[in-house]
Amino acid sequence: MIRTLTTLATFAFVLTVSVPAIAQQGGNANAEPDKDMVVARVNGAEIKQSDVAIAYARLPEQFRQAPINVIFPQIVQQLVDGELLNSAGRADDLQNSDEVKKQMAEFEKVAIQQTYMNRLIAQGIAEEDLRKVYIETISSQEGPLEVRASHILVDNEQEGADIIKAIEGGADFEELARERSTGPSAPRGGDLGYNVRSALVEPFSDAAFALEPGKVSPDPVQTEFGWHVIKVVDKRRRPAPTFEESRAQLEQQLTRDLIAAHMAELRADAEVELFNIDGTPIGDAPKQ
Repeated sequence: MIRTLTTLATFAFVLTVSVPAIAQQGGNANAEPDKDMVVARVNGAEIKQSDVAIAYARLPEQFRQAPINVIFPQIVQQLVDGELLNSAGRADDLQNSDEVKKQMAEFEKVAIQQTYMNRLIAQGIAEEDLRKVYIETISSQEGPLEVRASHILVDNEQEGADIIKAIEGGADFEELARERSTGPSAPRGGDLGYNVRSALVEPFSDAAFALEPGKVSPDPVQTEFGWHVIKVVDKRRRPAPTFEESRAQLEQQLTRDLIAAHMAELRADAEVELFNIDGTPIGDAPKQ
């Protein structure tokens, strides 16, 4: 646990001292101005809850699995360390150094690019656009085939064969499942609910999808879990995903299309010169 938190704190430190505060890069701090509490002061400089939230949002995803209240002390400490380094650097007048000015110019370039793209997306993608694409491409799609199957799981082939024979003789499938199945679905009469083919283990899936509703497998089917007597209750097509379920996919699609179209416009109006790695213009033979 100590090693994990140390690594996590290192990530927070690297991010707080080397990543610029670009709009929307760090996420919403979720703190109202009058409720953005101070969490530390370093020689009078305040560090607030919003600073912690931004640092937390910049962490790699695997480190954000820990709740923010768990790693709060480590993040605050790294923000304190960052402020100490900032103060020490300013005391050495590093803000006026060529190295810092070069980095600030790069940060500014990235911030302008990000802000420009954010505004382009905000202005170029409307709710009606998303719904129009949903209707045209998703709402009419036919979902994958699903099967609702029940099974009786037993330890050996002969026991499965005996159960099939009993069912052919008029025994109730669900009652037999409750009495003899070793699977977790036994209390439900063996019901596994609706599943697509990929959700079922082979060769169980092959046997289930080959059966017609109301039919029982003529032979027990062996899988890694044991021997199965399978009954197909129903088959259906899964309905198309709803608009809300598709929203993220639609936003990504329209964003890609919008950016590609806009970049094509910018390129068309620009004079772009490309060069080989040796500095010669593209199209010329590279130097030997």
